[in-house]
Amino acid sequence: MLNFLRGIFRFVWHLLDGLRRAVHLVLMLLVLLLVLAMLSTAPVIVPQSAALVISPSGDLVDELQGSAIDRALDEARGIERETLVRDVVEAIDRARDDDRIEAIVLALDEMGGAGLTKLQRIAAALTRFRENGKRVVATAGGLSQGQYYLASNADEIYLHPFGALFLQGFGFYRTYYGEALEKISVDWHVFRTGEHKSLYDNMTRTEMSEAEKQQVRPVLDQLWRSYREAVAARRSLKPDSLQDLADSYFDHLRGSDGDMALLARERGLVDELLTYDQVEDRMIELVGQDPDHESYRQIDFRDYLSATRLAARTAVDGRPEVAVIVASGMILDGEQLPGSVGSETMSTLIREAREDESIKAVVVRVDSGGGSQFASEVIFRELRLLRDSGKPLIVSMGDMAASGGYLISLAADEIWASPDTITGSIGVVAALPAYDRALERIGIRVDGIGTTRYSGDFSPAAGLSEEALDILQLSVESSYRRFLGQVAEHRSMSVDEVERLSGGRIWTGRDAQRLGLVDQLGEVDAAIEAAASRAGLDSGYEVRYLDKSLSFEDALLIRMLSRATASVGNLISLPSGSGLLSGIADELAPDVRALLQRRDPRGIYYDCFCRVR
Repeated sequence: MLNFLRGIFRFVWHLLDGLRRAVHLVLMLLVLLLVLAMLSTAPVIVPQSAALVISPSGDLVDELQGSAIDRALDEARGIERETLVRDVVEAIDRARDDDRIEAIVLALDEMGGAGLTKLQRIAAALTRFRENGKRVVATAGGLSQGQYYLASNADEIYLHPFGALFLQGFGFYRTYYGEALEKISVDWHVFRTGEHKSLYDNMTRTEMSEAEKQQVRPVLDQLWRSYREAVAARRSLKPDSLQDLADSYFDHLRGSDGDMALLARERGLVDELLTYDQVEDRMIELVGQDPDHESYRQIDFRDYLSATRLAARTAVDGRPEVAVIVASGMILDGEQLPGSVGSETMSTLIREAREDESIKAVVVRVDSGGGSQFASEVIFRELRLLRDSGKPLIVSMGDMAASGGYLISLAADEIWASPDTITGSIGVVAALPAYDRALERIGIRVDGIGTTRYSGDFSPAAGLSEEALDILQLSVESSYRRFLGQVAEHRSMSVDEVERLSGGRIWTGRDAQRLGLVDQLGEVDAAIEAAASRAGLDSGYEVRYLDKSLSFEDALLIRMLSRATASVGNLISLPSGSGLLSGIADELAPDVRALLQRRDPRGIYYDCFCRVR
């Protein structure tokens, strides 16, 4: 009987173990099939006689911020915070000679902010598209100033009857903390060279200085003039009429009974006021109806790039390359994520370009107001080594290439800028807070002894001695002389000539060229052609953007997350900020983030607060 029972238990155990193994196998197969399904990509087919929909989401940028995994997570949640300018331009230029694409639809509702030089680059691509005899249509529920700049390149602009279009010009505004810091007895010691180096003015003053107003005003006027002239020319208007509309908007709106959309049409800024379904009908008339949907035949520019890039890449394999490295954001020490310029991250890419024999020339796209002196100097040195290796090096300036952004540009054979680039700000600044007075107010004091004369002289809690302040100022002045010398050497100018243009002054690209701070005016595409020409390359070369390589594991995870979007939808829904506190936080966040990011071994910065909005 005992043996019989053992046999039964043994049989049951083997049966259950077999079932367990079978279930595990089935589960593993299911997981494998799920992974394969996520990794598989259905081919994108470009329809015949279709419209290419340019629908940028978020801000237009030269480089996507954050890690690739974070961006994949955002995609899985249905969030797109930024759109690469080069993707938009590439799609437009490909569609220009593609017989399947008859028109472009600019769907601008989801587009965020963009600097003027980025808008100009896309506008130039739209002009090339129209020169091939193809139409461009712009449509939106409402149009911001940046959105309207792109829309003005269209043959027709359709605004929703309940939409709005408002031009407010360009401004330069900062939040000033001087009075608040004085009320809590915090001293903000600033060490600078030149009255125009105003980076930390907002920490010591209560309002903008006259010196800063005098240098910023011409820059704003030039940007606004460029905007008005471009829009007016495309819409057959006079620039003065746009100025009048912006300055007297309330009076004009009252004349249109408060209807903002009607005012835009009456002033010739848009062509018609149409609802979304009416726009659909117009596009069906232009390119035909999609047989599978009640809409016009169309393809989104992202899908269009996916469908056309593979064939284009195969056709150019083995050709010499011009590498493009993007330096966008604050310049910081060490490894940094995209959106900041890390000295080690950037140096690795520069060395890769120097050592890769297939790369014959390099373009560095600078869109930075500077940052750490140490990090800027490290990057500058790597760029000099690249240039000394014999490979042509061209810098293309974006919206901004100031202070440290200008320093790293000096390493190039040629510096190209847009006419509306903000550059210069040749100067040095350092700052150190002291909160000893604040501590004393609540009865806290710092005391002790040290082994040298200066042991306790640089403590924010104990306060800075007069000699400590002098040491920091002396260090800043030494760094400034070095900066002036580097500009003089690489721009073939005397130190006295450079000093007259320095002290923190900012210039537009057109003024910088006139003054000898940059060589040529033109966009990044022209800079790429100049680099190829210097390398002796004809049209038979490939442009490759260099960025930090992903590990296999990260690439696999990103792929899975991206494919999961279609199956899972929005995984996480985070509420957006609202209300008064959120508005205050949004306003103060850039200042706080900039303070937390500044980490220089000597506390000295080639940095410029040049944010125009």
